Amino acid sequence: MEEFRGYFSVHSQGLGHATRGVALARGLIDRRRDLYLLFLAGSPALDLVVANGFDALTMPPAPDWRSTDGVLGPVWRWYRDYGRYLRVARRFLEREADWDYYRFLLSDSELASAREAINHRVPTALILDAPRHDFARDPLSSLIEGPANFWASRIARRADLVLAAERSPNWPNVRHIGPIVRSFSASRERLREDFVFRKKTVLVTVGGTAVGEFLIRAAVHAFRELKMDEVSMVVVSGPKLKADPASGVYTYGFLPNLQDYVLAADLVITTAGKGTVNEALAAGTPVIAIPPKGHAEAERNAAALGYRSEDLHRLKELIPQKLALGRLPPKPMGNDQAVEFLIEFLERAENR
Repeated sequence: MEEFRGYFSVHSQGLGHATRGVALARGLIDRRRDLYLLFLAGSPALDLVVANGFDALTMPPAPDWRSTDGVLGPVWRWYRDYGRYLRVARRFLEREADWDYYRFLLSDSELASAREAINHRVPTALILDAPRHDFARDPLSSLIEGPANFWASRIARRADLVLAAERSPNWPNVRHIGPIVRSFSASRERLREDFVFRKKTVLVTVGGTAVGEFLIRAAVHAFRELKMDEVSMVVVSGPKLKADPASGVYTYGFLPNLQDYVLAADLVITTAGKGTVNEALAAGTPVIAIPPKGHAEAERNAAALGYRSEDLHRLKELIPQKLALGRLPPKPMGNDQAVEFLIEFLERAENR
């Protein structure tokens, strides 16, 4: 059987795009054994992709948000840094990408590669939360965000397929999808045994950026003050932060199988990243979602669960309250539907 080769690029700010990309890639390969996907990813997304068994070409890393104590700074700085990243990524792709050998592109929010693929007339499918941002909270950021959204929308409209997880325009190439999560590797009981979770377990996870330090600090402080001998806390600080262990608090940096820890835990405390929230919903694990102030996407995710940034100061009240809930009914996810849309896209790409 002849191999059908393509790129899968993932936005490297944090880990959420990479986890969704890995979940979709596994679903596609289960359906098409002739498929070969080479990931394009920068750090820290690169580490997660490789740890999950995929080949990858190292892209330049995307810029991180600038924040202080859980409050995002003016986002015009991020747009400036992202513009620089796009120039560096374009030069990298001009040198390294082989658009004749790799016959299609799947891209989870990585617009530099999508622009290059479309310009080379390579079939392109985009997976997006939404085709526009609304992070601006000051006049200068708003002035920059408008043209940036226009540029991103032009790329999305030229793509062969757009899978949109949130609100999006009613363009002919747009298909709406539900949440995408990675599969759990075993039952909750088996995972708790493997991870040696003997007590009720609170999992604190702040994603792949450096923004979440405020939440680690507040969660550990609240846990110490609560003095719950029957509960332990596991902190996953991610690749850009370091958490210090303490009595009853166990720390990890990067975990390639975080979804399994989400299932094994009794409560998840998160900065409201879409990936972790969806994994908690899929697992039936209660969640406390405290977004960084000014992070529009995380604030929307948290608000959908009834939380806001100010709930950071209520953790001593919320932790025992949510632990008392017990397990929740798992919610269905949108993996199968998204994979079906992508299979149809690949069939069309193969025949071009």
